[in-house]
Amino acid sequence: MNLRNVDLNLLVIFDALMTEKSISRAADRIGVSPSAVSHALRRLRDTFRDELIQRTAQGMVPTQRALDLHRRVRSALAEISRAVDQQLHFDPGTSERTFTIRINDYITACVVPRICARMRSEAPNSKLIVEFMRSATEAHEEPGDIRLTIGADPCGPDDYQHAVWQSGLVVALRQDHPAAATRISLDTFLSLRHLRVAGATVETRVVDVALARRGMSRAIAVTVPSLSAVLPILEHTDLCTVQPAQWIKLYSEPGRIAVAPLPLPEIVFTMNMVWHKGDDPDAGHRWLRDLIEQEFTVLNSIANEGEKLPGDDPAFLKRVPVASGQL
Repeated sequence: MNLRNVDLNLLVIFDALMTEKSISRAADRIGVSPSAVSHALRRLRDTFRDELIQRTAQGMVPTQRALDLHRRVRSALAEISRAVDQQLHFDPGTSERTFTIRINDYITACVVPRICARMRSEAPNSKLIVEFMRSATEAHEEPGDIRLTIGADPCGPDDYQHAVWQSGLVVALRQDHPAAATRISLDTFLSLRHLRVAGATVETRVVDVALARRGMSRAIAVTVPSLSAVLPILEHTDLCTVQPAQWIKLYSEPGRIAVAPLPLPEIVFTMNMVWHKGDDPDAGHRWLRDLIEQEFTVLNSIANEGEKLPGDDPAFLKRVPVASGQL
């Protein structure tokens, strides 16, 4: 197909339709009338000789041809947008740009509030979308995203990554647990009953893979979906869990949780900031990456000093000023 025969404005409408799966929502997204979107859809169908999006009882469903096409169209439109609007200059004070950060459970309550405070202070007209990491097969789809991943998570060949947080792993259990008064050897570790966090890759992959290499496995007694319940469960049960030492320092009440080095010394918890190579020179993207790294530096400093930083207490933002010194 000759590109000169394709109205490139149709591709913008196609992207909106594929994103919203609704003619009316797509019209609102790009600021045109629903009838204009319907007309554009007919032209798209004629151009590509495919229904592209079909109306069903479950709503508007894309065809396989549309799904294949959209992956390329979305990436191309994102590149054009960055080249035209954001490549050379970014003024956070006036920008109305939308940023997306994909995170895991470890930083939801500590770094994210600090990033939000900086954004509201320095870029009040910008929008920030914070989402949890999706599956590994979807992890590299979105140009422009910044992903904060655990070191074991995959990084694509077209990505850059930079370590922003490193910590040793510890075995954590309640202060008066019988094992807390002893050195936790590998045999002791395997004799304990474990609490596993389903969404934490350090739990689900790295520890169990290291044990499997030794022909061993641990006894998982309880699995929870997020980190929010970990400390209360430890305090009221005989369970232990494996977590980054820095995370335990930031969130546990003094004297309530005991820790011991994980008897698998080869494992280190690393959190990486990951972004697409195409986004590297983007001034706005670079501004947000710098902001995130600054806030992790503050977080590391607090954890190393042993100060508790309760994520559910907004006052911590006042006690420990954000890196810009503004709120």
